[in-house]
Amino acid sequence: MPGDPDLRRHRVHPRLEDRTFPYGFSQSAVEAVVASDVCVALGTELGEPVHYGTTRHWAEKNTDRKWIYVEQDPLAIGVNRPVDVPLVGDLRGVVPQLVEALRDSPRTQPAELDRWIKQDAEQLAELAETAPAGRTPVHPARYVVEATRAFADVAAHGIMVRDGGATVIFQWTYSQAKPHDVMWNQNFGHLGTGLPYAVGASVAEGGKRPVMLLTSDSAFLFHIAELETAARLKLPLVCVVGVDHQWGLEVGVYKRTFEQPSPQPGVHWSKDVRFDKIAEGMGCHGEYVEDEAEIGPAIKRAYAAGGTAVIHVCIDPKANSEEMPNYAEFRTWYAEGTQ
Repeated sequence: MPGDPDLRRHRVHPRLEDRTFPYGFSQSAVEAVVASDVCVALGTELGEPVHYGTTRHWAEKNTDRKWIYVEQDPLAIGVNRPVDVPLVGDLRGVVPQLVEALRDSPRTQPAELDRWIKQDAEQLAELAETAPAGRTPVHPARYVVEATRAFADVAAHGIMVRDGGATVIFQWTYSQAKPHDVMWNQNFGHLGTGLPYAVGASVAEGGKRPVMLLTSDSAFLFHIAELETAARLKLPLVCVVGVDHQWGLEVGVYKRTFEQPSPQPGVHWSKDVRFDKIAEGMGCHGEYVEDEAEIGPAIKRAYAAGGTAVIHVCIDPKANSEEMPNYAEFRTWYAEGTQ
């Protein structure tokens, strides 16, 4: 429909998904950062997941690279790094002005852009192909591949919300979807915000677009009571929960820090917990999945059912705590690894 905002957005930004690369977890993103001369930062704090725009991948040209920063709060500008051109204002007012100012400029693009696009697509395809398959419980890499593929198929113009510890680390590397709207609380490893964020986003948007929360059981438990809110408001929200009955990231820390086997107090709970049953008790659609081949179909059934749904996916606790991809990159956010 001509009035569909998502269609209008696609016309304004052709091939936006193709040229969107996850910083630090895509070789194309790293190369683009290293090569960049000017960066436009829109409403971002330039926090630890992008190394404050100063260290690691930014370091080589840090003294020469210019920054344009758009932020509504003037006190937030320049907190984490110096800014060359600060623009104070609401993104909805400032960004259209920037676009209009560039409208008659020569349409140029980096000579390397086509290669970066191809390289990133090939990297994602290889990850989808090599993610461990055929396991029960499901390997967390395969869990992410199948869930994000389904989201791209049935809710391409929807809103994705991420949450969790180890599960989010798998998402950074293995996600097969590049939605325009993604929410995630990146600050210093905070988790548990996924369900409230998803509910808030859907309410703010008017409940018209599909929303998917991709999370893990440890994070989901923080605010699980918000399922009642989502169900009561009939929000089009599908919560896909990777369940290993443990705090995967913390279990991994125990395994790396102490001689094994070692006590792991406070990071495991009952394997009898069933999130699909909890969901049904709150008036939501619930599904229980043990086979990776059923993840996509379960997501599609959940959206078709309408309203709010929870899909309980059994994932491998050993792999989730021991095989987090690009973990060395993650550690550099918190000054634990090489900067």
